[in-house]
Amino acid sequence: MKKFMNMLAFCGLILIAVALFISQLLAWIGVNGAGGVITAIRMVGECIAYIVTMVYAFYFVKNKRNVWWWVTYVAAVVIVVLLLILSITL
Repeated sequence: MKKFMNMLAFCGLILIAVALFISQLLAWIGVNGAGGVITAIRMVGECIAYIVTMVYAFYFVKNKRNVWWWVTYVAAVVIVVLLLILSITL
């Protein structure tokens, strides 16, 4: 599981880096038409990064005995997911 999550984190980082690089390269050239594709690539990379962070945070919280760790974790996950869905749909 840990190797898979590490690979997933690496893939998310690569997608974000590629999207930012292509965005900057096209800005230097003066091309403005590929913004939707670059935004989609960056969003996929960010979603992977969010998922990896949530999974690793889950394993951290799983070892805690105080219920407030769980409450805080669940609240943070719900906030991130809701705001991510809202940013995609708006």
